[in-house]
Amino acid sequence: MEEKKKVVRYKLVRHKWPDEIAAEKAKRTHRIMTAAFCVVCFVIGFLSSMLLDKNSITANEDAKKLQTIYEVMHDKWYFGKDKKKLSSTLYNGAITGMVDSGKDPHTVYMDAQQANDFTSSLQGSFVGIGIQYYSDGHMGIVSRVFKGSPAEEAGMIENDHIVKVAGKSVEGMTADEISEIVKGKAGTKVKISVLRENKEVTLNVERRKVESSVVGYVKEGQIGVLEVTSFAETTGSEVGKYLESFKQQGVKKLIVDFRNNSGGYLTAAQQMASYFTPQNKTVFIEETKDGTRTKYKTLEKYPLYRYDQIAVLVNNDTASAAEVLTGFLKEQVNAKVVGETTYGKGTAQVTQSFDDGSVLKYTTSQWFTSKGKKVNGVGIKPDYVVSLDPALSIGLSRDIKKEKFKVDSVSEACVAAQYYLKFIGYDVDRTDGYFSVKTEQALRQYQQDKGLEVTGVINKKVILSLNSSASIYWHEHNDTLDTQMIKAVDVVHGK
Repeated sequence: MEEKKKVVRYKLVRHKWPDEIAAEKAKRTHRIMTAAFCVVCFVIGFLSSMLLDKNSITANEDAKKLQTIYEVMHDKWYFGKDKKKLSSTLYNGAITGMVDSGKDPHTVYMDAQQANDFTSSLQGSFVGIGIQYYSDGHMGIVSRVFKGSPAEEAGMIENDHIVKVAGKSVEGMTADEISEIVKGKAGTKVKISVLRENKEVTLNVERRKVESSVVGYVKEGQIGVLEVTSFAETTGSEVGKYLESFKQQGVKKLIVDFRNNSGGYLTAAQQMASYFTPQNKTVFIEETKDGTRTKYKTLEKYPLYRYDQIAVLVNNDTASAAEVLTGFLKEQVNAKVVGETTYGKGTAQVTQSFDDGSVLKYTTSQWFTSKGKKVNGVGIKPDYVVSLDPALSIGLSRDIKKEKFKVDSVSEACVAAQYYLKFIGYDVDRTDGYFSVKTEQALRQYQQDKGLEVTGVINKKVILSLNSSASIYWHEHNDTLDTQMIKAVDVVHGK
């Protein structure tokens, strides 16, 4: 049983689920086909024959239609000559169309490569440098640096912009293509050049095994902090090791950080829950298509760890299995939830594998909290609502590819620039996207301070530099800027 969303702790872009990303890749693959017609017809034919087979005549007619459309597209479609594997393209297009027709973002068909990437993301450990990133078509933008990873040790931070790997430019590469040259044997090193505040910095990073789902440390000498970034195969055992370490250090207060945790295996959530209450306590309730409800409970043979107070940190990107644990800790352990209303993904998926390596991932059930509360589409509301600065969640606007924006214009790019400038300490009078004179003055001062050409104009280069500056500022002042963590500390202290 599994559920999932591919990525960023304190990201500056919207996190996407691995299945959403897989779906987008599939759509891009087939977009140049004018065969939206083909997809629709395949879907109609297949669904009609498979699902609406009330009499043999209708079934035969639909089967004939399906076969006819395939033959026409395969033999007569003009653009078919440009496809190396036309049959696979047509069938995959039909399958993708059928899966997409359900409008369920977590039900997705993945080809062999996409399926392999998805499976790797749930294994909990991998050989690499310990980052997540995405490509904007020009460079790789780092969205998460795992704590204790080779990348962190080398000095890489979130929102660094990867421009070269091993001396090779990544201009125009996809995230997968960048990944291929970043990967390598454990113990080898790779030089990665990043653009940081418009300056190129080269980092020498070692590739090695990275445990990616849990990080634990003791704060203020008495508070244990667990940062759980996903619920992977190894999460349960990793959590157990940290909890035992906390016990040996006499820790009596605990903060569990689920921010930007997009979920994973429900079984991993069940395992983690088993450390906090005696066995046979309900963790979550699952409801299948026929209305049957099953209670999943804490497991036997797990050591029990008790704390005087537990705080759970969540935000809008805390989802699925992370919401299961949030609800469980809130309802069964009396933990206090701090942050923002969670994502609201209360469904579970399973996978159907095929001989060619492709996979169908589909929703089989909806789950509810241990006390029967609905989460899907609703989320879990925190006991203490605390939001971080908007600059930490605003996305890179799409209207900055080639455009330039000046005073007296309105744009998404200006919204981003205003939030970034305000966040890093410049004086702006508004954040609504109207390019005011005050905004121009602040921008000119920033450009001068960072050694950029002083133009007072917003373009892609300026936005990327501001984005990087905001990330660096967050990194350097995290202790005072992370208002959610500050509140969680107050909560476990009883304030």
